[in-house]
Amino acid sequence: MISRPIQRQLLTTLYDTFARWAEDFSFVCRKGCATCCTRSVTMTSLEGNEILTFLAASNRLPEIAEPAFQPTANRKSQCTTNTFVDAHLRGESVEEAENWDLRPCPFLKEESCSIYPVRPFGCRLFASMDPCAVSGVAEMPPGYLAGATALLQCIEHLDNDGCWGTMVEMLAGLNNKAAISYGEATAPIPGFLIAPEEHALVEPLLQGLFALKIADRPFKQWLEDARP
Repeated sequence: MISRPIQRQLLTTLYDTFARWAEDFSFVCRKGCATCCTRSVTMTSLEGNEILTFLAASNRLPEIAEPAFQPTANRKSQCTTNTFVDAHLRGESVEEAENWDLRPCPFLKEESCSIYPVRPFGCRLFASMDPCAVSGVAEMPPGYLAGATALLQCIEHLDNDGCWGTMVEMLAGLNNKAAISYGEATAPIPGFLIAPEEHALVEPLLQGLFALKIADRPFKQWLEDARP
């Protein structure tokens, strides 16, 4: 089991690596654009613990007990990112639960994120080349989503014995010390869904991340240690 401090370093390293990679794309997203900031954003319990630590430091933990943070009623079971990818790699069809909740994220204050420094990767990857407030759909360049999905898989893999679900569910579960009752168990990386034409863009992202050293060990080694 990887210690919490190392997990946090790995998570920060992954965030930073993705941010540098994403700088090569031209997105229109700016502060105040909050169309994608909904209650449907998903994350792991690893990321949820970072948010709780951030809230505790500013005496904001009571917010999690407010009605806005209660899980969506009649929640249906969902596939985690890695279980979804695993099914596709095995050629199985996946029936996704229709759990979209497009109400604004409870952390959205005056069209800005109030936990921006610790927002989960599910928020960080959202981007669009055209204003999605007009069309309601984010326009992403080829290969971008494949790269982002691969890193989502890495985060889930690192959160061994953790849980996955919507941000609201995870925070409510972690706050109640019953996260597994609110989300799904995380799963290991089964492989990556990268189309042949996307390899030239995505492989440098993964290879660069895997080679980075944290506590004198490559990121890839930590991934292997997370799920022996």
